[in-house]
Amino acid sequence: MLVQFRNANVASPLLAIAPGPARILRSSMHLPWRGLLLEKHSISPGERVSASIDRHVISLLTGSSSRFEHRTVSGHFLAHLNRRGTIMITPSGPVPDIRLHTPSEFIHCAMDQEFTRSVVEELDRQVPSPMFRPGIQDQSIQRMIGMLMEELEAERPFGRLYVDSLAHALVTRYVLLDCASTARQEQRVAGLMPRILRRVREKIEANLDTDLSLDSLAEESGYSRAHFLRMFRTATGLTPHQYVLDLRLKRAQDGLRQKGSSIIDVAVACGFSSQSHMTSVFRQRLEMTPGEFRRNA
Repeated sequence: MLVQFRNANVASPLLAIAPGPARILRSSMHLPWRGLLLEKHSISPGERVSASIDRHVISLLTGSSSRFEHRTVSGHFLAHLNRRGTIMITPSGPVPDIRLHTPSEFIHCAMDQEFTRSVVEELDRQVPSPMFRPGIQDQSIQRMIGMLMEELEAERPFGRLYVDSLAHALVTRYVLLDCASTARQEQRVAGLMPRILRRVREKIEANLDTDLSLDSLAEESGYSRAHFLRMFRTATGLTPHQYVLDLRLKRAQDGLRQKGSSIIDVAVACGFSSQSHMTSVFRQRLEMTPGEFRRNA
């Protein structure tokens, strides 16, 4: 059943982040919740391009496993398989292009920028700027979103104080999600300058079939290993290892779509240590073998 809003002419702002046709199954838009909008969407396969959102959004997959691709910082599309309970973080601003391949059901929790900013100010500490991240497992966030949904669906809700407390706890958890320790302040690290980041990326792409080392990448940047690690992650949202693995997976997908090459040749060309290593990554990320991916491509 679709939710009937007080003002039928007001469309949900969360429809902007749907990668395909979406139905709103539940929404808190008609409730006086401060700084928070909670909606449950049923989304059909499709593609979203050039979208933007003026709120921070946490999306919790509630249905069966979902297959989608998102455009990475390097411009490539990377495939994902998310299982029930998986969380996706979408900060305010431009939203990455996404292709959804399976019908999916999500609970979206959107947090106003002003509300989020006020929580950060109360913490009186520096926190990392949130970045788009799919495939997160966080039981605390899962529980809080579940409790908010129960409150939305309840015939006799606990009330505004209960929702305000949950909302504050959820936003606090969201802004501290990337902190290694909530008990200790860390100095904010600047990202690599664009020209240096471009040089490092070019080195990775040119040597993807080799056993890349942290020393060689740090040397290319001109920084020590420790500084390079922190600055690379700030600039990309990924560790160098995660970035290289994502790129190898993307190149392997492209190679498997070419019918003339063997699977082992694709593994070698993409820098995997062996065919079994590539198979392990495919099973972990896509829940299928390279051979199954080729048959379905």
